[in-house]
Amino acid sequence: MGRAAITKKTLTVNIGSEPIVLVPLKLWREIEECLEDREALASKRFIRRLQKSRAELAAGKIVYRKEIYR
Repeated sequence: MGRAAITKKTLTVNIGSEPIVLVPLKLWREIEECLEDREALASKRFIRRLQKSRAELAAGKIVYRKEIYR
């Protein structure tokens, strides 16, 4: 069974010849958010929808999202 490490700073540990990096959970969550943002911004569809919404907003149209609850 493996061991869990509790750390407040980033550590690099070698297991065999493979390095493993341990980071605090708070930092990892921030990294995940950045990765999600990067993935969204890489989507051409997302960018088109964002541009369309910005154009509608600039033209004075009301932009809203209708929520559907089941």
